[in-house]
Amino acid sequence: MNKLNLILLSVFVCSFFVNAQTPWTGRTYCKITLDTKLMEAPECSLGGGGGYPATWPKVYAHLGLCTCAINDEQRDCSNASQNEIFCYSQITPFQSQVWQHVVGNWGDIAQDDNVGLMQTLGDGVYSIEFIIEDYFSSEDVSTEMGETSAVPSMPWAVNSGGMPYTMGMVFRNIDGTSTGRDGLCKDIFVVDILGDPLVIQGSNPEGPLFPAIVLDIHDASIEEIMTLSDNTSIYPNPAVEQFELKYKIVNTGSEVRIRIFDTVGRLVVDDSFGSQSAGWYSMNYSTENMQEGIYMIQIALDEYVAHTERLIITH
Repeated sequence: MNKLNLILLSVFVCSFFVNAQTPWTGRTYCKITLDTKLMEAPECSLGGGGGYPATWPKVYAHLGLCTCAINDEQRDCSNASQNEIFCYSQITPFQSQVWQHVVGNWGDIAQDDNVGLMQTLGDGVYSIEFIIEDYFSSEDVSTEMGETSAVPSMPWAVNSGGMPYTMGMVFRNIDGTSTGRDGLCKDIFVVDILGDPLVIQGSNPEGPLFPAIVLDIHDASIEEIMTLSDNTSIYPNPAVEQFELKYKIVNTGSEVRIRIFDTVGRLVVDDSFGSQSAGWYSMNYSTENMQEGIYMIQIALDEYVAHTERLIITH
């Protein structure tokens, strides 16, 4: 494919639908950016701090979410105000009950397993982005008590109720021999997640905010959900005779339209579906009438382009 065709295809795919208002999805986008140069405790700054950057090629975020109160090992999610107070009051320098739903490998022998892996941005800056409701309800949630947890962890059953109130954060290198914590080497916490999020220090919740972390938390768009939550898949890709497209509907009632374009923006498949309930769906396509090359699969929900995926066809 030549450069001109790439440009034309990109413009065509990105602008095919125009929707001025992004639908609300009931999901929460979160991006955590850590600047190790601004960390304070030399022994807990991932080898950086005090103006010096950490130099690890990989840094992992070990995160725990508090959604609702614990009573005789049962989580009572019926009272939002009570649970918000509970999650804030449980913040302690160590062994906090905030760590109810934990994502990230720790233990005696930390593994380089990509769970919680942050993007390395250079100059000692690392970031991670995810959809809160999906991230803490996935199979990657640890079900064992970690060193910072006072309660057993479990995946968040989002549909059972509860809201994300407070989040604990600890950072580590590949094998856990170097960590990132607050100014006194205690856990870091985010409070008021759905209101005015603040990053506080477990060693002094009422003291100064933790300066090394910048948060971006907002209502997630459909495009952010489709991109960050692994809600689409194509198999096999490259495809020879046929391929299967799987996609996940987040909001019940969404009308789905699947379009496939060739390298010059010609429409080769156009499938429209009525209102679909939340859940996974699967479509099988034959490549018999499709030439070898690169195609773009576009998934639109309620006329809003939610996701674009690349497909390669070989014969």
